Amino acid sequence: MHRLLLLRHAKAAGPAPGQGDHARNLNPRGRAASQAMGQYMALNDLKPDLVLCSDARRTRETWDGIAAANDWQDIETRYLKALYLAESSRIAQIIGREAGPARTLLLIGHNPGIEELAGILADRSDRDARRELAGGMATATLVAFNLSDGFGKLRPGTCAVDRVVHPRALMQD
Repeated sequence: MHRLLLLRHAKAAGPAPGQGDHARNLNPRGRAASQAMGQYMALNDLKPDLVLCSDARRTRETWDGIAAANDWQDIETRYLKALYLAESSRIAQIIGREAGPARTLLLIGHNPGIEELAGILADRSDRDARRELAGGMATATLVAFNLSDGFGKLRPGTCAVDRVVHPRALMQD
């Protein structure tokens, strides 16, 4: 079995004067959410073999927070310009091309593409998961899929949703 983890980047700050969207960094809430998600991933056996990450600053910082929470700096990580604001079909192509021998792949990207891909892949017969995904992916939301056919054969409506994890549930007092 293979596992695909789709993660929307954590909450970013607004752009500083003269700063472009690509250079936006995480705000304090985003940094806390990325660390909380990292702790959750470690406690729930969701350590990736490979990380595919948009090269935007906010996605890089999201991965940095997750990795730092777990001492996962040794995981192979590829920062890809092609993932920056990519459409769902492009994200799926990149997964198929880049996954290689990985068993658990974490992809950190942006909306609307990552949210659309999660909705497209979700098993059509799993009404609960589809209903939860229909509510959207807030920042730092993780969707975990179990794949029986590997990463090269992602087909709409056929991927089993293992869980949808919202950061607000991890950060409640």
